[in-house]
Amino acid sequence: MAINREITEKFSGYPVFTYRDVKLYFKGREKSARNLARIISYMKSTGRIYAVTKGVYTFNKDDMVSGFAYSPFYYGLLSALTIRELWTQNSRPEVMTMKRVRASRVQIFDDANDIIFIHHIPARYFFGFDVIKYGKLMLPVSDPEKTIIDLFYYRTRLAIQNYDGLLRALSKSKLDRYLKRYDKHTIASVLKFVKRYKPLADSGKLESNY
Repeated sequence: MAINREITEKFSGYPVFTYRDVKLYFKGREKSARNLARIISYMKSTGRIYAVTKGVYTFNKDDMVSGFAYSPFYYGLLSALTIRELWTQNSRPEVMTMKRVRASRVQIFDDANDIIFIHHIPARYFFGFDVIKYGKLMLPVSDPEKTIIDLFYYRTRLAIQNYDGLLRALSKSKLDRYLKRYDKHTIASVLKFVKRYKPLADSGKLESNY
């Protein structure tokens, strides 16, 4: 079997795979492993695979596979609103990862116009997400309660009407449980906002600016 075909059969079902994954797969097969770098480069140059970031590849040129290059991760902030259909706007992927990252704005697929945003999240705040189907992918996405906390924690502000779906989706008991893990400033800010605007969202009157 041709090496590139074997790579395709082994890794095409994965959201992403790394050069190291391929090397480990061919470990002990010296003849096959000898030209892996050249074969991967050839597959990339011919459009068989795409580089998400350095050393990380995919057969699926979909922006939403990008987070898997930063596992463990979940999609949060504006992308969580989009994926969960809590607003009508599209947004670029916003990856919440425990990995340390040098840049918050990252180019993918060797395309200067294809950008994702990466946010380091401390391990103690890595919770509050579940896996949901989005197109053909199964993605970890922050739930409404964690999304609103992250919006405040990362100081991301939206026009007030854009909180409407998110506020209506909130479970106050779950939000209170999540907030117990945070500092007093974040707790106070989130609770003040929710207390003021959730009743308006629930009644369909969330229109005024803040």
